Amino acid sequence: MTLQAMLDRARKFERQGRPGQAAAVYADAAARMEAHGDWPSAVAVRARHARALADAGDTGAAQRVLDTAERAAASMPGEVRAGLDAQAAHVLAAAGRTGEAARRAWAAMTGYGSLHDHRRAETAGVHAARLIVEDAGPRGALRPLRELLAQMPQGGDGFRRVSEMLADAERRPDRDHDILVTDPGGAPWGRLAAALAVGAHLAVGNSVAWNTLAHDGDDRTLLERDWGITDPASWREAMDRLLEARNCDPAIQMVLDRRGRGTGPRVWREAIAGWCRERDVSEETVREVTALSETILRYESRFRADGLLPPDGVVKSVYGYDFGRAVNMARWGLNAGHCDAEEAEKCVLTAGHRAHQVYPSWESFSAGYVLGRMLRFDDGEFGEWYERSLTGHRILAGDPSSPWRRMTWG
Repeated sequence: MTLQAMLDRARKFERQGRPGQAAAVYADAAARMEAHGDWPSAVAVRARHARALADAGDTGAAQRVLDTAERAAASMPGEVRAGLDAQAAHVLAAAGRTGEAARRAWAAMTGYGSLHDHRRAETAGVHAARLIVEDAGPRGALRPLRELLAQMPQGGDGFRRVSEMLADAERRPDRDHDILVTDPGGAPWGRLAAALAVGAHLAVGNSVAWNTLAHDGDDRTLLERDWGITDPASWREAMDRLLEARNCDPAIQMVLDRRGRGTGPRVWREAIAGWCRERDVSEETVREVTALSETILRYESRFRADGLLPPDGVVKSVYGYDFGRAVNMARWGLNAGHCDAEEAEKCVLTAGHRAHQVYPSWESFSAGYVLGRMLRFDDGEFGEWYERSLTGHRILAGDPSSPWRRMTWG
């Protein structure tokens, strides 16, 4: 196999979300270059080798490979050093050394700029800006973002993206939750973006970008603590339950399905009781599910008062709560190493498709999502769970930069 074919194969593995295989191919290609004395090319490929290792979760090995490449690159041309800085930024970020990663991305931007490689300079500048925000937070990032922007050529796409990050940081509230975050490098439009937007309630609540699957949270700990997920098999089981809308209490949807058009509370209760008795359900359970209809009516009345529902609106399904969480489960599974990028994206698209089959609009989806969440956590109190969910709905329904405002449903 030629060196070019090896490099093409490694890049293909990266696109498929298989960084471990990519790292192995990059290592073999770099070794062949070193054997032929092509040291500049070998250093560049070693840098890609380090990044692939970091993407595969082996940050220790990635940093060792990176250190070796940096020693070899000390006296090499500026293009080699700029490329090394660019890859080092990714490796250091994966290792949690975000401040150092931001400085290396900035150095890559400067290096590429001096070489008049404006495309790569812009890419490195945007990466530096994202790392600055991650390291310093929106408020702490204001000054370095302004300085970074001053060094970028005006008019390009990179300048626009960093300008958007600066503007976002300037209007960010002093809190770390209930914030709409859009990743300039994520999916902006199209089928994947629309599916990712189905998970935007949780993304806003957790202040993570709604339009990308990659982020730097400790998702392995989150999944084990909140879901009991410790491996790919348990992640897949949880994902399937969400995609099939089996995570919510099935009694909720049964109760909602008994309500006909224009049905009043008394007729609705009778329909629920009749359905239960046809199946020999115990009287105690009949009382419980009948009471559930009354709880739903209280929530719907509050939803209408707060703008979650139109004046005559009702909630017809809570399946949206499972579909919205499925999108985030894909994000968590990918970042915990329980699935690859291809599988995560497929799950997101499935969740989006099923949500679009059930609901006619973003607003109706949101009401279904919030009702499902309230019936699990709020217990009729209209407390913090409700206030946070209402805030998320208002951000997504009202912010001009929200995906719900920029993309039509379905």
